[in-house]
Amino acid sequence: MRYLLEHLAVIFGAATGALAARGKGIDWFGVVVLGLVTAVGGGTLRDVVLDVPVFWVEDHSFLISGIVAVTLTIGMGRFLDPSSRVFLITDAIFLAFVAMVGTQKTFSLHHPGTICVLFGVVTGVAGGIFRDVLLGEIPLVFRPHINLYATAAFLGSLTYLAAATLWPGQPTNLVIGAAVTLILRLAAIRWKLRLPVFHTEEGVA
Repeated sequence: MRYLLEHLAVIFGAATGALAARGKGIDWFGVVVLGLVTAVGGGTLRDVVLDVPVFWVEDHSFLISGIVAVTLTIGMGRFLDPSSRVFLITDAIFLAFVAMVGTQKTFSLHHPGTICVLFGVVTGVAGGIFRDVLLGEIPLVFRPHINLYATAAFLGSLTYLAAATLWPGQPTNLVIGAAVTLILRLAAIRWKLRLPVFHTEEGVA
């Protein structure tokens, strides 16, 4: 199940990178690079810090999945508006899948629950951060009016850990965690849900 989810995460991540590049004057090679960085950036950071083989180096089929996803997105680019909900929904699916892969992989290496959740969130948001930084934009996760981005990954990762404790070894645990992350993120987009802003007497902290 994790292998399938990881491929889906790469596919949706690469698509968000390609969508974000639309209209920015980037050539096709640059779009492929941006898509791949988005798709594998979080997982690469996770594997390097955990000191395990980087997943796409061990299995180059992930790169192929990413390149195919970018190519298809370029082909459909004329029909897609990167500022529309298409981008946000695609990015939400990417977040849900990649965060669960990060959590489950860290859990399988027998790290404590806090570390598993941390790397679930890091894996979920890092690719998008790399994408936005390369485009010279404020990363989506840091924008003032973002709607439950890292928070959705955090709660989804907690859900996965709870499910893995109750039903050890069940592949559906990944689906449960991803579903919680995705539902929270989509609900936040739909109803503009976000955490309270920390204010001081002088204004926003």
